Amino acid sequence: MTQLPNDNRNLINFLSQHCPEVPPASPDLEQQILQQVKTWPQSPVRHYSRPRLVLPALAAGLVAAIVGYRAFIPAQPSPAELATLQNFIESNWQGTVSNEHLESDVWHLTDLDTE
Repeated sequence: MTQLPNDNRNLINFLSQHCPEVPPASPDLEQQILQQVKTWPQSPVRHYSRPRLVLPALAAGLVAAIVGYRAFIPAQPSPAELATLQNFIESNWQGTVSNEHLESDVWHLTDLDTE
């Protein structure tokens, strides 16, 4: 980056030719700044006590815990849904333990070994 393109070189030359002069520093500038800081009106700093900060945080956490707990509880099924589920389980269980459908779509590994 030591070699700049011509466009940048022209910009640098222009800025160096038209650069304003830096004003001389005031010898007592530091004292002026310190004096202004000392006379600056002090705004009261509010210090919050711990109960003022902790109690809202605890309340928000409690509300979040209750809402979160209620969101993860599954809804209880109605008696009609429970009866439908019980009938479904009974009918499918009877189909798996009965010998009526042995030769259906189910393959048995013992049948493959007899060949």
